[in-house]
Amino acid sequence: MANTHTTNAGGPPVPVDGRADAADNNGPTKHDDPTHTQRPPGQTNPRRVVACAATLIGIGLLATACTGGAPGPDTANSGSAPPQPAGQPMSAEDWAVYGEWLSQRAAAGQFSGTVLVGKDGKPLLEQGYGVADRTHGIANTPQTKFCIASMGKMFTAVAIAQLVEQGKLSFTDTIGKYLPGFPPETAERVTIAQLLTHTSGLNDAALGTADPPSTLAGLMERIVTEPLRFTPGSRFAYSNDGFIVLGAIIERVTGHSYDDYVHERIFEPAGMTDTDVRTYKPSNVPGMAHGYLLIGQDGRPVPPGPGQSATAPSGTLRDNSDMIQVGNPSGGAYSTVADLLHFAQALTGHKLLSPAMTDTVLAGKVNTNRPGGPPVDKYGYGFADQKINSVRIVGHNGGTPGYEGQLDIYPDSGYVVIVLTNQDHVLIPAIQRSEDLLTQRQTAGR
Repeated sequence: MANTHTTNAGGPPVPVDGRADAADNNGPTKHDDPTHTQRPPGQTNPRRVVACAATLIGIGLLATACTGGAPGPDTANSGSAPPQPAGQPMSAEDWAVYGEWLSQRAAAGQFSGTVLVGKDGKPLLEQGYGVADRTHGIANTPQTKFCIASMGKMFTAVAIAQLVEQGKLSFTDTIGKYLPGFPPETAERVTIAQLLTHTSGLNDAALGTADPPSTLAGLMERIVTEPLRFTPGSRFAYSNDGFIVLGAIIERVTGHSYDDYVHERIFEPAGMTDTDVRTYKPSNVPGMAHGYLLIGQDGRPVPPGPGQSATAPSGTLRDNSDMIQVGNPSGGAYSTVADLLHFAQALTGHKLLSPAMTDTVLAGKVNTNRPGGPPVDKYGYGFADQKINSVRIVGHNGGTPGYEGQLDIYPDSGYVVIVLTNQDHVLIPAIQRSEDLLTQRQTAGR
């Protein structure tokens, strides 16, 4: 498939400076990731979308999003929550205040997306903020679709766990048992568990170059020839390739395509009617938000990295909705906040896995050792498992040019927080504020 470069449909890039009087009142806040690859001006390759997403999501965003921190003033420029009265449960009114804060950030050009906060499956806040399509003035709504990037790794992990429960494979099986073509040092040593925990030693060959294949078979052709980066099981290193291999195992074991399997065994049982894993252009998907990529003064995408500023970096927002997204087992699907709530409820309600297997998948197994991360910061089978102020949070985040998102599940209290955005550098303050609210409130009440 030929390269499709990012275009700004409907006009020139929108200037952004983070002020309320910036064009369209929608400028980003900054998060950084030193692994982000910059491209020369005018060379934004659509196939790099998923590749960029993987490093960002799995590690970069989550590390800064879960840092917590002291409460700050309740202003649009603050990413922290004010202290809350001890011993009182969170209410819809409390979350309305959070929603108003998001509205202020959207008006100041510092947020664009949709947020859902649920308790025991009931939405307490479900609201769109900012603009889904600036050219046509279409607002984000609770029904708007977003690219969720590496959040899709959760689907792959659940699919593998289902096959383990069915006795069709084991977490300790090596990949050579199911897939041909790997050299012996990979085929006979790398296990399914290591793929799920990013400890396999596999690289990111499939998505780490320009113009990656759009089929799972094509992605696998790149992966099988790559040498291991390190001895399997010796350390944690985020790998998209590992989850692509898991998708190939799912296809080999079930005899169905990956997307057909997750539709039948995950999306349909969970009631996820607006989620899909395929190759697509966001501009061609009805009801999908356009992604807005932040371009710096040098003409390059503003890179992510460690930390998050509450004030937006200078630059322009460029519509990249004509950029091809390659949905695959490592990420790139599109979804809505409602569908992700359905997924969280189906998972924790044991509609997808038994209680014991759910616990197995969610339980942290390896330390991620991320600078600035929470004291308990582990990765399970396709899910992060962390504690902030002794409050456990499981889930995953995702990021790709123009889109960022995160699912936080609070298994001990029944809360679920979903933030999906269509603007670079705006996720962290929103998700961190919700985490501050829930972890400080629950800790104070104990």
